[in-house]
Order: sequence, then structure tokens, then C-alpha cells
Amino acid sequence: MPHVVTREVENIGSIQVVPFAHPQGCRGYLLVDASSKQVLAIDVHLDLVYDMARRVRDEGWDLRYVIDTHTHADHPSGAADLAEQFGATRMTHEKALHAGVDVHPEDGETITLGGSTIGFRYMPGHTPDSMGVVIDGAIFTGDSLLIGGVARTDFTGGDAGAIYDSIHALVDTLPGETLVFPAHDYRDRVKTSLGDEKKSNAWLQLGDRETFVEKLTANSPPRPANMDDLLRLNREGVNIPETIPAAEAVAIITAGGAGSVIDVRTGAEFDSEHILGSHLIPLDQIEARADEVRATPAPRLLFCHSGNRAAMARKALEKLHVAGLSVIEGGMNAYTAAGGETVKGKARMLLERQVRIAAGSLVVVGVALGFFVSAWFLLISAFVGCGLIFAGITDTCGMGIMLSKMPWNKSSISSDAAAPGGCSASLPGEDKKDS
Repeated sequence: MPHVVTREVENIGSIQVVPFAHPQGCRGYLLVDASSKQVLAIDVHLDLVYDMARRVRDEGWDLRYVIDTHTHADHPSGAADLAEQFGATRMTHEKALHAGVDVHPEDGETITLGGSTIGFRYMPGHTPDSMGVVIDGAIFTGDSLLIGGVARTDFTGGDAGAIYDSIHALVDTLPGETLVFPAHDYRDRVKTSLGDEKKSNAWLQLGDRETFVEKLTANSPPRPANMDDLLRLNREGVNIPETIPAAEAVAIITAGGAGSVIDVRTGAEFDSEHILGSHLIPLDQIEARADEVRATPAPRLLFCHSGNRAAMARKALEKLHVAGLSVIEGGMNAYTAAGGETVKGKARMLLERQVRIAAGSLVVVGVALGFFVSAWFLLISAFVGCGLIFAGITDTCGMGIMLSKMPWNKSSISSDAAAPGGCSASLPGEDKKDS
């Protein structure tokens, strides 16, 4: 089963670096002091909380600190959840203004992690609250310096000139062999070095600050999906609800959040009518395609005809520790009644109608065969009746799941979901506005 996984563990002096890679391109890290087994967690995605917590418990480590290097705009932070589980101290820069965080390291400040020293470096530019976490031989740059790129500065108070200053200060003051671990990478890489970036990073090849600022601000990629909601969640610590009213879903989707909708109906139902920009992942495929859900920007909205299958999908995904899931109450009926716009195609039969027809047909066949052939055939009708009772009690439907796999319930159209915007800037001269 696909899952969030750790990448290769790196030993840097007395610190063990345990990277966690998320399908959305996010990177989180556990820094472990070898002697004391004390741990600091960096940039915890909400989906990574379970995996990080399990690793800490399995290894018998002592989680002391959890830090966000900046206010994330493309995913919900799991810092509060992870810190609460272990009684750890949360940290952010003072300009982050995150609720529940009282420790704000200043530029150049250090803390001890067992026998190791952890330093902090103020690195404004991507956001006003961006920090780097420094150990002897490595720096965790958040989104400021990426592998082959830099962070964008067109939202959340970013400043292109400031990020130029922050990055060049690293290159000028730290050794070239210093390893760099960013908070994002969209090509499944984990680390680089300052020396390698100085040689190959196109942004570090630009000759002067003025040119850097001009090119960085000239061509911004698409904004991350649900950015405003995510900033609020990460600053205020608001919980993502299990369900949301259809009217609220309409507002989110109208504001550009369709890319976060996971439609769990059959392909045939999707073809008949769907929300433009939503992702089709039928209920019977939801577990096998869980990484596609993880790669979808949170908060993720689960959607079906009435809300029942979306609730089932949520339960299945929660067992796989996928977080940030909300069911759209009432499904398609409530969504359209609330004024939600959809794309309509050729009408296809709803799965619920197929279940009713199939169940009714089996009952009729069982009764007819029982009357004309053998009373034993009445067991067919009894079996269907028991199945319907079980479906009502458990809110599951085996017949529906079976019918959803039939060829006539497959989709015949390609997905119209747009790729979500990320935190990296377009490369100099590259056009990402329409990507």
C-alpha cells in the first residue's frame, strides 16, 4: 500500500537526520542527538504526524522541540498535533504569530539538544517569518533556498530583495560543503550543498540583486490552492472539520478550491455531472490511490451523490493516516441546491439506482424460482434482504461496491483538475503562469 515514507537517514556529526517525504513535495525532518536521543522535528505536514510519532516511539526517542521554519501556505502544519502528543515545545519566529507558540528563537540564538547545539538563522524573503535551522555541517532552509531553485515571494508579505540577501548571506558565510535540506522538493530529492547550489542554481548565477529581484517578481506561478484557509489554519490552529455544509463548499470551490475536491462516485456518475477541476477517485479505488489524495491540497473535500460514500472514503483514508479530510454534507444534491456550478455530460444511471434495480431484480428472481422450481431459491431473496439490512446497519454496501467496478461505470473523460501551485519560484525565463 502506498504511504508516506522516510528517505535515507543521514548522520551529520552527532546528529542523525531522518527525512520524511510527502507526495505533495513537502519535506519534514527529525533531528536526533545520538547520545541523549533527544529530538527536534522540523516542518511537520499534518499527514506526517502519524509517521513521525510512530518513529519516535518505536526508537524510544525523546521529542523535545517542534518547529515550523515559516507559515506554510500550501499544506496544514502538524506541529501542534505532534507537539501535544509528546509534550514538546513548539517554536516559530516571532513574526509568525502562531497561536499556542511561546518560544521564538532570534537570529543567531542556539539551543541544546542533548550534547548537540542547534542554531537559528533569520532568513526573511519567502515570508517575513522565515528561519533556517543550523547544525554543524548542515542547514534546514525551509522554503528559502531549494534544490536548484528559490522560494517565491509574491504572497504572505514576501520580499524578493530580502530573499536575495538571505540566500547570499548563507553562501558567503557558510562552507561550500554545508548540506542543505529544504522544506520542499518536487522531484523527489532530499539534499544538496551550498557549493553545488552556487555552481548550478540558476538563481545564484544572476549577477546582481537588481536583476534577481526583477526576474523573481516578473513571472509568478499559480498560487497554492486554499492558500488563505491554510494560512488561517496554520496561524490560528483551527481544526479541519469532519463535514462541511454544502453552502460552505460552494464558497470554497467558487474561490478556486475545486482542486481539493475528491469525487468518490463512479466514473459514469462523474461523466454525467461533476465539479470542474475536481479529482475522480472512485470509492473502490480510494485506498489503493491514497497517495493521490495526499498529493491533493488540503483541506480536502470528499464528495459523492448523497454524502454516504464520501463518509465511507473518509473512514478508509483515516485508517491510512491521511488527514485534513472534510465530507461535503448532502453531496451533489445539496451542492447544486446551494448554487454550486457543475459540468454536465451525457446522463448516466446513478449507483444508488443501480443497487435498487439489482436488489429488486434478485428478489423477484428468487421468489419466481422459489415458486416455480424449488423453494431453495427463496434463499436468494432472503440473502438480498439480509444484505440490505447489513448495509443499513453498517452504512456500507457490498453490492454497490461490486457494481461500481463494472465496465459501464467507468469514466470516459480525462481529468480536468489543474495542478496545484507550489512554493517554489519559476526559474528565470520559465513561464509557469499557465502550467
